[in-house]
Amino acid sequence: MTGSAETQVPAAIPPGGGHLAHVLASQAGGTLPLLALAAVAGLVATAVLARRKSLPGLPLFACGALCVLVFSFVVGAALRPAGPAGNTAAHGTAHGAAAADAEQPARPGTPVLRTLHLDGKQVGVLVVPGRPGRNLVGIGAADARAGTGAGALREGRRHPGSAQTWVTVDLPEGGSTLRVSAGGETGSLSVDTGDEHPEVPAALSSADAPECAAAAAGALVAGANRPLTACPSDALSAEDAAALRATVRFVAGRGAESVGLVADGSPRGRKAAAVVRAAARQEGVAVGTPGKDRPLLVTAGWAGATTAAEAVESGETRAQGVYLAPWLLTRPVLSPSAGQLIPLRFTPRTKEAMAYAEALSARLPGEYPTGSGYEAWQRARGESPAPRPRLFAASTAYVPGTMISADGEGSGGHHHGSAVADWLPSGMISPVSGPMREG
Repeated sequence: MTGSAETQVPAAIPPGGGHLAHVLASQAGGTLPLLALAAVAGLVATAVLARRKSLPGLPLFACGALCVLVFSFVVGAALRPAGPAGNTAAHGTAHGAAAADAEQPARPGTPVLRTLHLDGKQVGVLVVPGRPGRNLVGIGAADARAGTGAGALREGRRHPGSAQTWVTVDLPEGGSTLRVSAGGETGSLSVDTGDEHPEVPAALSSADAPECAAAAAGALVAGANRPLTACPSDALSAEDAAALRATVRFVAGRGAESVGLVADGSPRGRKAAAVVRAAARQEGVAVGTPGKDRPLLVTAGWAGATTAAEAVESGETRAQGVYLAPWLLTRPVLSPSAGQLIPLRFTPRTKEAMAYAEALSARLPGEYPTGSGYEAWQRARGESPAPRPRLFAASTAYVPGTMISADGEGSGGHHHGSAVADWLPSGMISPVSGPMREG
């Protein structure tokens, strides 16, 4: 594709005869019985000709081989299982996800998730909140630009916690065309912001915007298409508050007399800091600033947590382990070697959690799976997290040429493919405790 032609193409099609057979079978439909009958008749005719020696050996062999091939195809297509409904997300295939995307366009005034084919690659585009006025456009390319007019497109920038390049774009009321550039090639997609002007969540204008967008994407890939009215950092959930209290109790049980705390000024961050301080008082643990070689509790958002983990890794901050709030399950926060531990109500590499990661990778190539995105996925699918959290430890192993840094770059270059669908490539997120006592 060249110029600014709109593209809504499916993601990469798996190579090989398996996909070809699938296409042929879908096109054949009710003609399979006729093909089978023709193949059998051809085999019978070939046998008769062979018996009468009416054809030379080579053409006779070719006719027989062709009939066997057609008959084998028909039998294989008839026996191939169709697969259960809703299995697109479970398999995370890019072809199925893009097809579902094309069949279910975004409702006016809701977040938009599309895939464009730019510079020979599938590039995911996420638009939040998808309403009139200021919008964030996340693009899965390092050199991305975006805009609406025929003039110059606005250059994007990266934010901690996300692999996307983010561009702020003002969208008009109703339908419009969003232009996106990456790799020197420009494409476009249609956006309908509707005619309502509800208040946009304040977090979309803060450092917590990528987390809010990740939650919106998690709901979208799960099939939910509804207006974005709130962001994760707007409030502290009861489940996260209980997990923080359980974490403080765990730290106290290991003999810590004091802890450092890294918080932020978001509504969730302020409430979380208060919960940590109250739980620490109850356990007889003092709360102070980071450092002094004591456990470090982090209740900030992705940006503040990334900075805190990097400071511990570099030795700038001394800490006996970094205890993260539940919403900090994102690759850039876990990648630094800082002894991160995090309370979770699910195991990242279970089949259910990996289904989300694979579906996200298919619809938004290159983006990291996150705890906030998975929670939104679970809510959209009506799934419930485990009733009690466990403490998990994150660890990375350096393999020359394959190590992926926090921003998706490594000594081997930008990584794509199956590694993108993993929670922590070149590492593990493993449970180190049983279900923790809450309350």
